[in-house]
Amino acid sequence: MSEPRPFTDQSYSLFLREQQLMGGRCGDCGRLHLPPRSLCPMCHGESMTWEQASGRGHLVAVTRMAMVSPGLAEEGFGADRPYCAGVVELEEGPRVVARLAGQDDEAIDGLNVGDELQVTFEHLDRPTPRLVFRPRNS
Repeated sequence: MSEPRPFTDQSYSLFLREQQLMGGRCGDCGRLHLPPRSLCPMCHGESMTWEQASGRGHLVAVTRMAMVSPGLAEEGFGADRPYCAGVVELEEGPRVVARLAGQDDEAIDGLNVGDELQVTFEHLDRPTPRLVFRPRNS
């Protein structure tokens, strides 16, 4: 990164397009926040810096949605192919809500709370990729 980027949604989206999961590290309390914010929600410090997260974490919660929005239905999700989402706690501490998928991009039948996951970036016909967590290969 040649010059610092502002803490905006646009900067975060640009990092995602570059397949970088970036958070904001507070220079005052040291916490990492993802998605990043220009003001620390914990201590209200303003000295934030960009930091790349590893994308590794473990599953904290999972849900399957058979009733989906029209947009997800257009992608093929629904009663026969539930959209699976979960909360993943990253190694660095923040929790992220994202889509969950198996290695074959479909079934998550064997996925359980506590399983180790790794982020991937799902590039669809939209400007910003979707975060997808998949089982981590040791």
